[in-house]
Amino acid sequence: MFNKENRYVTRGINIEMPLLLQLYLWNCIDEQIKSKKKVDYLQVFRFRLGENNTLTIEHTQEQPNRKIIYTFPYSINFRELINRKVFVIDDIDHSTMLWAEEY
Repeated sequence: MFNKENRYVTRGINIEMPLLLQLYLWNCIDEQIKSKKKVDYLQVFRFRLGENNTLTIEHTQEQPNRKIIYTFPYSINFRELINRKVFVIDDIDHSTMLWAEEY
């Protein structure tokens, strides 16, 4: 699952999300795989404005149920991400990162 050779992003992700953040989200999934944890075919990332002006990314999956919180200093570059959700879906042949509203 989540083979590095067959990863794609939608046009919306490509336009609206900084490349560095896209790579970070892929890395979050890779870290779960590397730690030998079972990874669900659907990974969900929610962006929120956290306490003390931080960007909070909540990374969840359903099977097995898991939630990880990442926190970063808030930057004006992240303003468009607040209250948005990203799905990363693996269908065995390839993995796709997309905004929830693109699903």
